[in-house]
Amino acid sequence: MKKRGIGGFSSILVSVPCIVVFFVFTVAASIFQQVVIASFCLFVLLIGGLSRLWGELSVRKVSVEIFANSKHMFIGDEAEVSFRIQNEKLLPLIWLELLLHMPRRECFMPDEDFETIEVAMNEVDAWNDGKALKKRFAFIMGRDTLTWSGRWSARRRGIYQVDSLVIRAGDGFGLAQSQTATQLIEIPTFVVYPRIYNVDITQFLVMQWDGTGGERGFIDDLTVMRGLRQYETGDSWKHINWRMAARQQGMNINLYETVTPKAIHFILDGESFCNPTDDDSELEEIISLLASILMRLTDAKVLCGLSVPRSKHMPHTDILATTETAELLTLLANYDILSERDPEAENEDIRKVVFLPSTFEIRSLLRAMQNAGRTYYIAKNAEGLKARGFPHGIDKTKTILITYDEISDEDVYALDVKCINLRF
Repeated sequence: MKKRGIGGFSSILVSVPCIVVFFVFTVAASIFQQVVIASFCLFVLLIGGLSRLWGELSVRKVSVEIFANSKHMFIGDEAEVSFRIQNEKLLPLIWLELLLHMPRRECFMPDEDFETIEVAMNEVDAWNDGKALKKRFAFIMGRDTLTWSGRWSARRRGIYQVDSLVIRAGDGFGLAQSQTATQLIEIPTFVVYPRIYNVDITQFLVMQWDGTGGERGFIDDLTVMRGLRQYETGDSWKHINWRMAARQQGMNINLYETVTPKAIHFILDGESFCNPTDDDSELEEIISLLASILMRLTDAKVLCGLSVPRSKHMPHTDILATTETAELLTLLANYDILSERDPEAENEDIRKVVFLPSTFEIRSLLRAMQNAGRTYYIAKNAEGLKARGFPHGIDKTKTILITYDEISDEDVYALDVKCINLRF
């Protein structure tokens, strides 16, 4: 726990210089027998000193615990978060405030009771994003425990990890305030997945099946037989159990284990969605569409992998082909573009700002792609790719470009890769 002194919202009367000044005035007035002045200065001195002492003692031996299970949610889901405040000293708390750092993109927010406040960087060292959530409590007796619970709701994709909080308290006169920042032992993490839509994945399945030996639909593994059934009109003669038929045991069909084509791997070129404004609606839409596609493909028993470039909160990350959608959706929930501008292409015209491309770790990217039957590279448009090309080493014969904007025939020819458009 990190202790701090008197906070910035305290009165000047409790500051050390002010207390020293009134002490000097009290002594001087007493020497010169100025009773009224001496009494006034002594009164201010006592109030300021007592308030300062009370304020400094208020946050001592105060502990806060958060009781909430880490949870993975979709937008619109709710969770209960409980706080337990324990005042372990005899001195009561006239008031107490809890400050939590603001969730990124306000992904997971309390439904009520908390208010949003501005926080100066020099006031709170636990975070420095400029905003915080504040909850105020009144009068907690000495050696007492207060428990409070509230409902929180998932509003936007993102990850909120409650790893620290700030406690503020003060004296009963309202002159002094002190605060302390503390790291929590139990750290709940709330993951809000991207919004999920009902999407059509037929084109992905068709391309995947066509790319696997000319077979259409799911593929039977002829080395693993899981049973028999009687022949029905329309059954393939290739699956008839001819050995049983030769023994006059009837016409039966071999049932084999069904396997899916090779995995699909998606590469998200997030930096291609950068724009000079703060509008990220296009990126949010493409992430939601990608998340929806991953869920539908996984339900169809197609293994999916995902690669995202270096971002604000994590390095380049690859997830190999998996049936665990939670891992894929968590990666998308945590992704934030860098929006780094090219210093060599500074331009006063905001419409012509040049952003740096996505940063991929090539060797890791190629290893993640090697077992995929198809690779889908997702970008906003073809403009940046025409200038810099795809990441080095990507096999274009197995790659399909997905763009948010419409792509022209000239761009398709220039890139020499199959392209499809994906948006509502």
